[in-house]
Amino acid sequence: MIKENRVSKYLLYAIGEIVLVVIGILIALQLNNWNTERKAGLQEIGLLKEMRQNLEADLSDCRYNVQRNQQLLNGNSAVLRHLEERTPFHDSLGTHYGNVWGSTLQAMNSSAYNNLNSIGFDIIHNDSLRRSITVLYSERYPYIKTLEIEFDNKVQLHEVLPQVNAKVIFDTKLEFGYPVDAESLMDDIPFKGLLRTNGFVRSFMLVRYQELEQELMALIAQIDDELENRKS
Repeated sequence: MIKENRVSKYLLYAIGEIVLVVIGILIALQLNNWNTERKAGLQEIGLLKEMRQNLEADLSDCRYNVQRNQQLLNGNSAVLRHLEERTPFHDSLGTHYGNVWGSTLQAMNSSAYNNLNSIGFDIIHNDSLRRSITVLYSERYPYIKTLEIEFDNKVQLHEVLPQVNAKVIFDTKLEFGYPVDAESLMDDIPFKGLLRTNGFVRSFMLVRYQELEQELMALIAQIDDELENRKS
């Protein structure tokens, strides 16, 4: 009986030791998981703050593109109206002639997105925010870039610029222009058709940049909301 009592005490002691070891391991794992999650959370917040800075810079450039395309559209419209109405050339038209051709390129500051791509998108816990980021960088930006390079720039370089250079004289800064022969230009149906086509191109690009501006603002607002929620 004495021996059996000692064995029982030993077994209880051994079981207690095992339980303590298991509890210690579980606590250590929990602390490790908590520390890992905390580091991932801090990394996510850092990436979101960096991305917000990138998006602010992109938004500023996008707003310039909206303004510039509006100027170019106004220039084409004003020169076309001048030629169709056969009004005399005056200095105020010079700025419009200086805006009958040109295009814009959208900046894309992608340092945060590249970091996110290398780390893994799962670090962004908010599903809606993660989708918005993916759509902007993998769909909207490539779409805008394709329009700029394959559509707008080709129209400007291969169609608009050759005719404009042959029929309009510009100053050294290419900001002011006047027709080589205003009377003949008023009867130049192909040139007026070119202005109509370019007006359509400018209007089309203007709308695309305005859409991008709204997407950038919406994503910045989403990031702000996420960062604010992390404070609470």
